[in-house]
Amino acid sequence: MRSPSVSRAQPLEVKMTPMIDVVFLLLVFFIWTSSFELPEFDLPGSIAEMPGGGAESASESPLQVEIFDEIVIRLWIEDGGIVRQINGQTVDDDAELRRRISEILALGVQPPVIVDPDDAVIMQVAIGAYDAARAAGADRVLFTARDSDVPPVSR
Repeated sequence: MRSPSVSRAQPLEVKMTPMIDVVFLLLVFFIWTSSFELPEFDLPGSIAEMPGGGAESASESPLQVEIFDEIVIRLWIEDGGIVRQINGQTVDDDAELRRRISEILALGVQPPVIVDPDDAVIMQVAIGAYDAARAAGADRVLFTARDSDVPPVSR
């Protein structure tokens, strides 16, 4: 019987192709699962310090900024006239609607604007609200859609 030899003269061979394949698959996986969306804006908060190190009096409070998830424009007919509401506040016409949306967008946020016309509102009025939102600088202006079986939202 032959005794096993202790030293082997053959070098250990490491194949690079499978390792490169694994690294490539990991790279593809991480690129696929990463997010390419822009980060959300940081709005000023009430705990942020005022410039100057707090030398201002305590009676002056920083401006409170309302965070808008969405801007909803509701349109309906009441007493023969068109009623326009933006987030529950009544506005007189499309010019004031545009001004209010511009004020919101000046805060540095870009919430979606949703135009919700009643069934009795003519298309020209709904398109006027859409155009006012786009003229104010809104990127996403959407219309609501509802089934015929679902009643409209109560005001």
